[in-house]
Amino acid sequence: MSAASPAGPLVRDLRLLGVAFAYELRKVTAWRAGFVVRELMRSLWRPLVMIFVYRAILATPDARVGGFDFPTMVAYLILAASFEKLLFHQRGLDLADQIFQGYVTKYLTMPVRFFVLALGRFAQHLAVQARVVAFLWLAGALLFPQWWPRPASASAALQAFALVALGSYCAFLVCFLVNVLAFWLEVVWTLSAMASFVFSFAAGVLVPVSAMPESLASALRWLFPYWAVSAPGELFLGRLGSADFQRGVLVLLGWIVALELLRQFLWRRGLRRHVGAGA
Repeated sequence: MSAASPAGPLVRDLRLLGVAFAYELRKVTAWRAGFVVRELMRSLWRPLVMIFVYRAILATPDARVGGFDFPTMVAYLILAASFEKLLFHQRGLDLADQIFQGYVTKYLTMPVRFFVLALGRFAQHLAVQARVVAFLWLAGALLFPQWWPRPASASAALQAFALVALGSYCAFLVCFLVNVLAFWLEVVWTLSAMASFVFSFAAGVLVPVSAMPESLASALRWLFPYWAVSAPGELFLGRLGSADFQRGVLVLLGWIVALELLRQFLWRRGLRRHVGAGA
């Protein structure tokens, strides 16, 4: 009898990933008024408010905030809001609920890894949000062409989106980790809200990181949120170059490796704790 092919589990996982992606995509794109309001309006109100704030700060033509004049700041805020929509968020996973309610035990009997199902949600999120952002981007470019940001070059745009995609995967891993803490803690949603606040600040969603004090900005450049929002925005506008893109890829890949190792460790420990508690 021949030994089982080592490629078997990988093929099975890839097939499951495709099924999970299709299911999650059909579920989230079912036509509902709530979907339209949530996906079209989420993350839009904050940059609109900040545009008025910066209008007051940058009232004169020669006024600058961290090297940004008012038109450049408007372009940056539009980019930050667009990139933030592409990032995975805590509402995309319900793992904590499944842990609290005991449903997670059923995954112990499945011949596939649970993480593949979560990856299906991540792929669905990127697919849906990319379409939403493309629609909003086209509408904004038609309605406000004088304010809408234009890429410094085609390569700058591609590099910016590559950083956002890697940053979104980092955000997905962090969401998974926060949910896994439900094996030990009951304050997962509080931690999620705190993590969201810290992420928005470190990513430069409302204030560009380069406009912050240099000591703080230097520290934030080692964190993945900066390379998921602020750096892609400045790269798109031509304020950063290819050397910065290469550094960003290295930083993000380092974070992905570290977060993945931590995810595997906490998931295995959490499952053992969960089964033991229920025995």
